[in-house]
Amino acid sequence: MKQFRFPIAVALMGVVLGVAMSAAEPAQVPADQAGSQFLDRLVALMVKSAAPGGGAGDIGQEVVLLAKDLKAAHEAKRVDDLFAVRYLRLLSAVRQAVLMDPEVLYWPMYRFTMMDFIEERTGRLPEWREILFIVNDHGGAGVGLGMLADAVMSEVVSLHIHLETLARRPDILKGYLERGMKVAGQGNSEGNLLREE
Repeated sequence: MKQFRFPIAVALMGVVLGVAMSAAEPAQVPADQAGSQFLDRLVALMVKSAAPGGGAGDIGQEVVLLAKDLKAAHEAKRVDDLFAVRYLRLLSAVRQAVLMDPEVLYWPMYRFTMMDFIEERTGRLPEWREILFIVNDHGGAGVGLGMLADAVMSEVVSLHIHLETLARRPDILKGYLERGMKVAGQGNSEGNLLREE
């Protein structure tokens, strides 16, 4: 069984590199420019909603407009697939946070997804009592957006880094695969690789 590991790893490396290169091709220079514009628009929207008299409840329609513009940009290949999926999830989180829901009708359907999003982006699970207070006593209207601000901005930064590294991704992936192949070819364990470096 050991003798088949190296050829399988070589084949796997070829497939992964092929996919990475083909995924990187459509994302040319306009993709990071268009993506950056989408990030700028979202941050401006959040700042506007947090400003005195801004009214977080008023940004719902602007979030919908951003979603429509994103769909058009994605279809025109001005943003890559990964950016489109993650940005759409970001818009969904922002819109849910500003929706008026005084009867708490929407919350049971998305509460765990929202908590997962916050934990994934901030590294900490929000306090359940804090979330219940925000939802039960305020029903959205931007208060939820304040709770999500750290998670949203963390994802904005992450997407910014994604856009900056689009062109380098195939080389980064190739470097990891080559190091993995080197270890597989030498029969080293993962611990040996770390000690060598």
